[in-house]
Amino acid sequence: MSYDITQRLDTSLDLVEPHLSPALVPSDGFARIREVAHLLPIFAVDFFGFECRLSEDAAATDCAINLTPDGAKMLAGRHSVPLPQALQQGAWERIREFYATWADTNTTPYADAGSTWLEFDMSGSEPAPNLLFGYWPQRSELRSPEWLADTIIPRLMGEPLAPAFRRNLLRCLAVRPPVTDDFQIGVMFSRKIQAVRLCVFDLPQAEIFPYLERIGWQGPKHELQAWMEGLRQHSDFVGLHLDIGADVYPHIGIEPNFVAGCWSRQPHKEPRWHGQFQYLLDLGLLAPAKKEALLSWIGHQSLSNGEQETLLLRGLSHLKVVLRPGRPALAKAYFGLAHRTLGVAASHAS
Repeated sequence: MSYDITQRLDTSLDLVEPHLSPALVPSDGFARIREVAHLLPIFAVDFFGFECRLSEDAAATDCAINLTPDGAKMLAGRHSVPLPQALQQGAWERIREFYATWADTNTTPYADAGSTWLEFDMSGSEPAPNLLFGYWPQRSELRSPEWLADTIIPRLMGEPLAPAFRRNLLRCLAVRPPVTDDFQIGVMFSRKIQAVRLCVFDLPQAEIFPYLERIGWQGPKHELQAWMEGLRQHSDFVGLHLDIGADVYPHIGIEPNFVAGCWSRQPHKEPRWHGQFQYLLDLGLLAPAKKEALLSWIGHQSLSNGEQETLLLRGLSHLKVVLRPGRPALAKAYFGLAHRTLGVAASHAS
């Protein structure tokens, strides 16, 4: 099979479509996701992901893009491959400015592009990108909490932060336990209010509820405790996803996950996946057909152009449960595809 790494990503999406069950991505949803995949060339994308609800309902499946260093360089407008016209307007202009600033505030520009994600909400009339990026307050003098609150988030939002929002965000970072330094910040461009997603990944078990109390979270504590106890036994750690504005919102996401990299912890190597699935099945949050579809998705295809051998990998990333006060809990699965070159690949740096 011929493989040209300069092709658009939708060509790879077409190759995996036979393995993508309609239970996970209905055919009309696939067509829209394919439009997103067409926006970027293959070399710009490290992982292309899907976000699917696990209940029986037919809600839209969202998608996400994890960039390579060359992908971040292209979106910053600093690559020999020009930025496509479709990525030069609206929210994409803010994303371009983000990646330019992101590169300029790292010792090795673009090296940490893999800690950034573009997520696309497919429920609207047009796929709209949101941006999430890793944040480690103790690791960089150039990316201080004040840089976060006064420079990068205001640029992404297009306006200065309201004082109450700024104070609350800085407080949520400041009152973390000293051993905690692994966050992800999400800016949702479609939101009408000033708020960010704050994901915390390395809170020690004994510090989870004291931290939530310090930041003023008023969500369902007993329900969260039950979920943490149920999922922790099937994972290495449990991350928390919080929405932070002038206040801390009561809904919360719970992400059971593993320390090892994605491709070394698929279910045939990591049996605790099956514990997570069974836990959600027992609680009625996972449709059996969707569990089987997720397991059937896993695999790989070999692509070759005669000079290099590339694997097109299909795998699972993680599950998430969202607790929503006054409403039933919601479970989601995150899965996707990636290219991994086995032979000698051409360089795309410029």
